[in-house]
Amino acid sequence: MTIVDSQVHAYEANTPKRPWYSVPNWPDHVTGDEMVAAMDKVGVDGAIFISAFSMYRYDASYAVEVQRAHPGRIAIVSRSTRTMLKWPMSSPTGRRRRAQSESASC
Repeated sequence: MTIVDSQVHAYEANTPKRPWYSVPNWPDHVTGDEMVAAMDKVGVDGAIFISAFSMYRYDASYAVEVQRAHPGRIAIVSRSTRTMLKWPMSSPTGRRRRAQSESASC
């Protein structure tokens, strides 16, 4: 049986490279590599990584970085998918995303 954790959070330490928007009362870091090592230790096959909005806001780049480092193990949920997906403009989703980003920048 495949075991998937339905909600995990991973984040780097608060640094100028990847500054936090706010500082929660959490450990200094729980990196993607640390998360996958913990999953291996307890027999979890995969996880749904919820990008830490309170820390990174709409920047999902760390979630993307972790998912790319661990393909087949991590799926991503984020409030912003612009950094994750490149939708063809010929698709309805691509046209909608383009219209949303243009109206947001006005």
